[in-house]
Amino acid sequence: MGFLGVGKTTAILNLLENKPENEKWAVLVNEFGSVGIDGAIYATKGVFVKEVPGGCMCCAVGAPLQVAVNRLLKEAKPDRLLIEPSGLGHPRRILETLSADPFKDVLNILASICLVDPRKLNDTRYTSNENFVDQIALADVLVANKVDLADPDSLQQFECLGSRSVPDKAVVAQIIQGRIKTKWLSLPKNPDRKSVFPHAHQKRQSYSRKQVNQENIDTVVNFQRLENSDAGFYSCGWVFPEGTVFNFQSLHDWLLQISTERMKGVFLTEQGWFVFNCSDGLLTVTRITDSNDSRVEFIMPSEQRNDL
Repeated sequence: MGFLGVGKTTAILNLLENKPENEKWAVLVNEFGSVGIDGAIYATKGVFVKEVPGGCMCCAVGAPLQVAVNRLLKEAKPDRLLIEPSGLGHPRRILETLSADPFKDVLNILASICLVDPRKLNDTRYTSNENFVDQIALADVLVANKVDLADPDSLQQFECLGSRSVPDKAVVAQIIQGRIKTKWLSLPKNPDRKSVFPHAHQKRQSYSRKQVNQENIDTVVNFQRLENSDAGFYSCGWVFPEGTVFNFQSLHDWLLQISTERMKGVFLTEQGWFVFNCSDGLLTVTRITDSNDSRVEFIMPSEQRNDL
């Protein structure tokens, strides 16, 4: 778990690259946005994936989470199930659901790992966010990611945060590029960890269909536009019909022009399939194998929602 743009997807991709060859892993991913991007990315790694997009997977007394876990256990029969909650999600209900019937005799709940961008520890938009605070409080393993981009004061603040945790964290570590150690996954879960804000929760979302005619698309196409908002953030995403082809350079230039907290997209271009990922104003592009369709998600503070 971890807040927006901290590098959760990169961390899970690294874990998948280093999983034991004799083990079968599955990934359950929940995204704040309603489009669902990470599932398409993880699927290119040949693992079983189930998505619960559009807010918190434990709404409606855990029904979406229970259904998704049941399907993964039945269809994939994994040795290990990785669960990636939404960056704006609250982990308490997820942990409670997985520790109760019908899963308490089926699943062995191990350590919760939380990634933190130490540069955000002086930003009140993060430190006053109840989900951000509780993600840290409930983590058994607390990891500062992107430490190569952080200044010494931010790193010192992170270390103080880890040392003040009660009960003690099993691991407090600093990494770059999401390089989580696989052995951390097997550490035990400490049942004594408590939420600071146990009632923090997200549950609202909206949906609409529109048309788009951007210069980076060759023709006007029908597409889905999906929206979600809560906790002071707004998401807007699009799913394009199968076969829609984008001009790589025009798409790249267009995405650079949009001011957003977080952007992630999977696109088919005339040069092939790519993941476009933007966080903290830095746009990265990674080639991937074929995906089912092109899709993109923007997340930003609610006051910027009219920018899209």
